[in-house]
Amino acid sequence: ISIFVFACATGRPAKHIPRHLSAGGKQMKKGLEWYQKGCYRRSLEYFFRAYELYSASDLLDGVAMSLNNIGAIYRITGKYEEAVSHFDEAYAIYLYLNDQKGAVKALSNKAATFIHMGKLGKAGEVIEEAVRGVPADGKKGLLISVLQNKGVLLTKMGSYGAAEEVLANCLTQAHTLDPTGRASLHFAFGNLMLTTGRPAEAIASFEKALSADREIGFYQGMADDLFSLGLAYTRLGQDKEAVRSWKRSVKIFAMIDQPRQIHETMEYLREAARREGVDISVTEAFVERWRQGRLYESPCRD
Repeated sequence: ISIFVFACATGRPAKHIPRHLSAGGKQMKKGLEWYQKGCYRRSLEYFFRAYELYSASDLLDGVAMSLNNIGAIYRITGKYEEAVSHFDEAYAIYLYLNDQKGAVKALSNKAATFIHMGKLGKAGEVIEEAVRGVPADGKKGLLISVLQNKGVLLTKMGSYGAAEEVLANCLTQAHTLDPTGRASLHFAFGNLMLTTGRPAEAIASFEKALSADREIGFYQGMADDLFSLGLAYTRLGQDKEAVRSWKRSVKIFAMIDQPRQIHETMEYLREAARREGVDISVTEAFVERWRQGRLYESPCRD
């Protein structure tokens, strides 16, 4: 699912911005650095700080941006109702500011949250509203990301042919996206291929997603890509390749402290390793060590 996270805001342009008015942007930048690594607890702290600073200075574009980014973290961490309320608040401010692009991004994020909640009908309504709201002078990437969410929704609904048409059209414009957008789009298409019984094509898409996520150092994305690669390989009966992918995946999950994903990946990994007679004891030892917090180089610590 494609999620829009906003990068910066400084309020109305000014020749000189007093330091206390620029402080929110500095906190936002730090939050984005942690977000782009997949270190969500750390990023949330800075997004809260940015919200407070923007609110104190009455910089509404920064307030809306902070609300959107906080909502993005809540969606990722499963706090869906809180996410929706934050996206709604951001949307209202963007409308007041006559920022149509910001409003569309907030709507798209809200739709993505509804998809995760299983409220597919509501997600469809919000996506159509977002599509209608894309301004004529809007960047192609904005519409592509909204349509990508539509493709994910159609996949969830079992409308595989329609989903493939939408996502394939988006892929023709993938070169216009930044690495984050490309990774998200290729992952969505790979998931569709896996769902429709085409694991070889899924592998090609997940590899492209992995390459893009590796380019920006997105730990969470790389771990998810590798996990899905393992699923695709095992569907092809290539358990040794699946083991290689899951070993890489679970190590990242362990270092960024994702207990649910660690458990799920280790279950798959142990079963595939058993079938192939592969020794994974070294990986198990390191994962257990890192789960206990015994890391010299934690990706989510300064």
